[in-house]
Amino acid sequence: MSNQCLNPTQLKTDAMKYVVLGSLGNISKPLAQRLVDAGHSVTVISSKAVKIEQIEALGAKAAIGSVDDVSFLAKTFAGADAVYTMVPPNFGVGNWKKYIGGIGENIAAAVKALGVKNVVNLSSIGAHMPDGCGPVSGLYFAEKALNGLDGVNVKHLRAGFFFQNFLGNISMIKNWGSLAGIMVKGQR
Repeated sequence: MSNQCLNPTQLKTDAMKYVVLGSLGNISKPLAQRLVDAGHSVTVISSKAVKIEQIEALGAKAAIGSVDDVSFLAKTFAGADAVYTMVPPNFGVGNWKKYIGGIGENIAAAVKALGVKNVVNLSSIGAHMPDGCGPVSGLYFAEKALNGLDGVNVKHLRAGFFFQNFLGNISMIKNWGSLAGIMVKGQR
């Protein structure tokens, strides 16, 4: 895959099939909308059936299931020219790092089973470290699983932080007049 930034509207003449993980999230929803607007076939994966109507309103197809289910992922990836992947948050698991790495392995298994040739994976700064970055280190293992696929173009997006993440802190800022956070000593 080229490192050049590609605008989905530039692909209008060559309709492709895309699968987007992340339901109607801050990245997945605008991505799906741009791809649909460019004339592509888009399937959006969500774990919640209540999202079907909203997904279809974008002009995309909804696939409802779990990233824990490799056969569901493989069925959904069938015929895709490219998939956009990410590990959805799951605050109910006890070991986030293990969960994140396991979902990465599930995604890689589905990509391999269906012969998908192009993957764009949302990762994070710190994913180059197997330890020392808390739950983010789970993305090291997710990336490793995807990087182990032969003949697949994989591009990892190592985002630093999303400003939407600050929205959950509004009441803290209002009540305390400041933003508190955890400072972690990093490795050099």
